[in-house]
Amino acid sequence: MIFCTSVCLNHLGKAKVLANSLKKHMPNSRLVMCLIEKTMPSNLKNDPDFDEVVLAKDMGFANFEMMIFKYTQYETACACKGQLLRYVYQKYSDEKFVCYIDSDTQVFYSFDEVLSAFKTHSIVFTPHLNAPPEDTHTIWGENAEILYLRVGIINGGFIGLKRSTETEKFLTWWTVRLEHHAFFDAEMGLFTDQRWLTAALVLFDDIYILKHDGYNVAFWNIKQRYITINQEGYAANGVPFRFFHFSNIHYLRDHLPPDNPLVTPIVLEYLSLWEKYQEQYPTHYEWSYSFFDDGLKIEDNSREAFKNNPKLRTKTINPYLLSNKEIRKLNKKNKTRVRYR
Repeated sequence: MIFCTSVCLNHLGKAKVLANSLKKHMPNSRLVMCLIEKTMPSNLKNDPDFDEVVLAKDMGFANFEMMIFKYTQYETACACKGQLLRYVYQKYSDEKFVCYIDSDTQVFYSFDEVLSAFKTHSIVFTPHLNAPPEDTHTIWGENAEILYLRVGIINGGFIGLKRSTETEKFLTWWTVRLEHHAFFDAEMGLFTDQRWLTAALVLFDDIYILKHDGYNVAFWNIKQRYITINQEGYAANGVPFRFFHFSNIHYLRDHLPPDNPLVTPIVLEYLSLWEKYQEQYPTHYEWSYSFFDDGLKIEDNSREAFKNNPKLRTKTINPYLLSNKEIRKLNKKNKTRVRYR
């Protein structure tokens, strides 16, 4: 089984935690990391924890700079998932199973249930929740059902794929939509890559929803996943604990559930590992695609103009060669401006 993940420089320490946990619990697996930066750091090229590191711009996008200029850093990390999976799927043809996994994840067991699901299905998703919350009004300050509707019932932090015609159709469909419509825009009914996964449930027939409490344990479902420990390691609701998704880790650290005490050592251990790897890969770096090629910072209004004005997007083949002033001028001159749709 081969895994892939996408990161920017500020998340490399988290990717190291993921890589080491995969090597420990799934030693025959490989990990390909997509780095969404303009250049490759010298200390990353030969890092033994990553089987391959590829720059996002080198994964086969028709015009990477045109695609990402309209996106924020967070949106871009999500928008690259489809093309990353396609890149790995095509390059590593010897691997029957290809999985995407978010970099802020720590693996605790091998993924036996995923392999079992592949016996009958080609695509494996994990939902945010496996059961309705007991408290029907709130879940850590949010209404669970409304949260479901807003961000999608499937979490995009893990996608499992088996080689098949249906998988190739799904990848083609998802990749195109993420290239153009991976915005974090609640008004338009979009939440980066995840809302599209909800649509995929209807559009593709070979999808398995893995409702196993040991997968994708995270802040949004921790009230439903009681953690215990035995001779084999951690368990969630009595089943083997496969991986913890440390999304919004600082929020989780500050809101540790008092009635689920073993969450605390899991979170503290993760923070300790991440801190150790920060010595090698610090978190203070600014995203290189936040700047034009001449080094000046890109203003939010420039990205918004590029997002909302289709005529503007026809006036350049690489917006990173422009400036905020030039984009304002082009946007004003090409007055046809539409709300993204």
